[in-house]
Amino acid sequence: MQHTHRVYPRGARVSHLLREEIAALLRELHGLPADLALLPPSITMVDLPADMRSATVFFSLMDGPGRAAAVRQILDARAGEMRQILGKRLALRRIPPLHFVYDARFDRGAEMAEILAHLPPAADEEA
Repeated sequence: MQHTHRVYPRGARVSHLLREEIAALLRELHGLPADLALLPPSITMVDLPADMRSATVFFSLMDGPGRAAAVRQILDARAGEMRQILGKRLALRRIPPLHFVYDARFDRGAEMAEILAHLPPAADEEA
């Protein structure tokens, strides 16, 4: 009997591991501005090219895109520190440089929900 194991490419495994660890790390970092500590970004995805020389870390914010630029600037400024900590935690030969990008995919969903919430109720059709 043959065992069928799901095979994940190394890049996908490393990407998932980085996403989980960066999310955990953001809850632990000290010295973050109060708004970032109270409403931390959610790490939605980590994109790694095949050579794994850099990591694009996508984040979203519960309160929408208003703080995106400021949050990205803070995350980029702390990226080196995060890489060092990840290097100690993870059994990886090399932690790629981290580049943070705001993930606007969820904003469109929130905008749509807002539009739908303000539509007038459908008129009841009588037969």
